[in-house]
Amino acid sequence: MSLHITLSGGQLCWRLPLCRTELFHALENMAQVVTCEPLELDLLLVRDGTMAKLNQQHMGCQGATNVLSFPLDEWSTATSQEYKKNTTALGSLVLSVDALHREALLYGQELEEHCLRLLAHGMGHLAGYDH
Repeated sequence: MSLHITLSGGQLCWRLPLCRTELFHALENMAQVVTCEPLELDLLLVRDGTMAKLNQQHMGCQGATNVLSFPLDEWSTATSQEYKKNTTALGSLVLSVDALHREALLYGQELEEHCLRLLAHGMGHLAGYDH
């Protein structure tokens, strides 16, 4: 199974507890649970201000949240039409690095553990699972 990840907000990667390789490997492992077909995923790293705007605009909720999931058609930043024809559009995840740090401290969790939990939560939504 292959996973093509388009990363936006890469300037915030330094705030993640995982390097890009670890991040992509974790997401690929999570995606294997969804399907064995080639997948495309957009990952957007944001600060709380941007997350609050997205949360209000798309969910009708005030304030920042930790992770949002969207259908790929709404958020895709990939440009290769040929690649899209041969892949399954899994979707897009938006992760607030501010919420990640705040919640890990608040809940007394390791930063890496909470990061993986939030990504898995978002991937679950992309796979069709709800709360």
